[in-house]
Amino acid sequence: MLVLSVVSGSGLTMTLSDGERVRVKIVRVNGSKVRIGIDAPPDVQINRDDVQQRIDNGESFARSGHDEPGDTDDPA
Repeated sequence: MLVLSVVSGSGLTMTLSDGERVRVKIVRVNGSKVRIGIDAPPDVQINRDDVQQRIDNGESFARSGHDEPGDTDDPA
């Protein structure tokens, strides 16, 4: 695992094996929470680890009260 230290407003770019790029930007840091923005091709699936684990376990999102993986009520 690569670990980087960056400041709010900065970002990084990952180039996938097919040449497509994924850009991640640190939008805001508030205490222990970090808000990030991700710009990726539409065919790249992006999930938080907890959501990915539920997908891997075959769990339904209907039980969570959210319509889509990663859909949260957190406005921040």
